[in-house]
Amino acid sequence: MNLVSHSPAKPVIKLRRSRDRGFEDFGWTDNWMTFSFGGYHDPDWMHFGPLRVMVENHIQPDAGFPAHPHKDVEVLTYVVSGTLTHSDSFGHQAEITAGEMQLISAGSRGMIHAEENRHDRVEHNYQMWLMPDRPGTTFNYHQLKFSTEERQGCLRLYVSPDGRENSMPINTDALVYAGLLAEGDRLTYPLAHDRGLWLQVVKGAVTGLGVDLETGDGMGITQVQALELIMRDHSELLLFDLGLHTPRSW
Repeated sequence: MNLVSHSPAKPVIKLRRSRDRGFEDFGWTDNWMTFSFGGYHDPDWMHFGPLRVMVENHIQPDAGFPAHPHKDVEVLTYVVSGTLTHSDSFGHQAEITAGEMQLISAGSRGMIHAEENRHDRVEHNYQMWLMPDRPGTTFNYHQLKFSTEERQGCLRLYVSPDGRENSMPINTDALVYAGLLAEGDRLTYPLAHDRGLWLQVVKGAVTGLGVDLETGDGMGITQVQALELIMRDHSELLLFDLGLHTPRSW
């Protein structure tokens, strides 16, 4: 099985195995950290373009993150299973369920929110922070859900800078996709020369650019014209198409 990049340059791959991520266990939740975050710091893993934080966690029943502030950050939360209950200082109360993504633009003035699992099963999510590409952003709140059937066999666009295809608008140069793929499915994603891709395997087994990825693995990719993927098992994926400007360029 050979996957060949169409780019004349050799692809640049930044591979992050699940087992090598930062880890914290608080009892009521665990944090698996792709990039430096909280008490975990690795100078080799600070960000990938505007993607600054990626944390996978499992929140135990009747537990959660108490009210805490955010400022000048775009917060994405993708629920894999269970239900996450959100409340914030702007009056939003919401439940985010499997296959749903929440986008909070914290704004330059900031906001306070809490995230809880009020149910009797473990809640599993990925939370990602992206840096805005300009100052003076305002608070905004969005949720978007696709059903299992709508996500099957494709990557669905959840987030974009301009809200294209009814996606959620974000204040940075990022397209964010998620999807469910069956064993044997193939995908090809084209990439502009000045951009990068981050692929995160939420569940399953995938091969891309000759690299075998399993549950929890991720990789950043540059210098390819297209990424070709083959599913080696039923898989759930997150894909970020990112402008590679330096975070906090303003």
